[in-house]
Amino acid sequence: MSVNIKAGISIIEVLKKTTEELEKNGIQDSRLNSELLLCSVLNCDRIQLYLNYERPLNSGESTLFGKLISRRNEKEPLQYILGKTNFFGYDILLNRNVLIPRQETELLVERILEDIRQSGRIKVSLFEIGTGSGCISVALSKELSESGIEHEIFSIDNSADALETAARNLELNGIDAVRVTLYNKNVFEIPKLRKNYDYIFSNPPYIPVSDFNELPQEIKDYEPVSALTDNENGLSFYKKIFEIYSDKEFTGKVFCEIGFGQKEKLEEMIAEQKEIKPTFYKDHSDIYRILKLEK
Repeated sequence: MSVNIKAGISIIEVLKKTTEELEKNGIQDSRLNSELLLCSVLNCDRIQLYLNYERPLNSGESTLFGKLISRRNEKEPLQYILGKTNFFGYDILLNRNVLIPRQETELLVERILEDIRQSGRIKVSLFEIGTGSGCISVALSKELSESGIEHEIFSIDNSADALETAARNLELNGIDAVRVTLYNKNVFEIPKLRKNYDYIFSNPPYIPVSDFNELPQEIKDYEPVSALTDNENGLSFYKKIFEIYSDKEFTGKVFCEIGFGQKEKLEEMIAEQKEIKPTFYKDHSDIYRILKLEK
């Protein structure tokens, strides 16, 4: 049911009212949530909100804002309500068919870019496992283009709906299909890669199914389950990636995002492949978050 917001209430008054409403329902950063949702309704930025704080809402604006606040009260993620987010400085369209990009995943992009630039390559090929919204490929393609590095990214996902969203994000960010190719494919149906890519990268579903029900409501009730958990122990995608990478004909590198507490288990799995050398990198919370493999 929509939160009742009367027409004629001022911007500053409605922000106070809805901030209190969201706080009461346990929404973190409730003031910021209210501001961003109201900006969406009024098609303005936060500065304009406060430059016009005495402006009254008309009936259409108050009704729509009430509906958006109600959705947030029901723990629907802000990014899905807004239909977009920002990742690595680029606008990314979102819906419930794709995972909401996290700040930690930007570290994956940073590590890949750092490695490419240090290599001195002027041309590079990359293979992504799990396209999702396309945010990682968008960021890599834009940054590589900015650096004058010729590149091609081949990105697969088992979800046709996710690929449709990714295609929209490529178009939104002006990325040519020659640079990023999207393909509907299940990685577990790939015995080996037909091409020796310079890099494989992935942010796979790594939450163990045993932990899934412990996730916050905002995550488990709204984000796509298949992008969160492998419905096993959280390691099945890594096992498959290691299997692909163990191909003696493959000479590139692998970069993956990993979950909390998975480092030791992954080290044990990698130890079975003696020719593979792992490096783990921590995030800003001192948690091991990125895995690099090289031969």
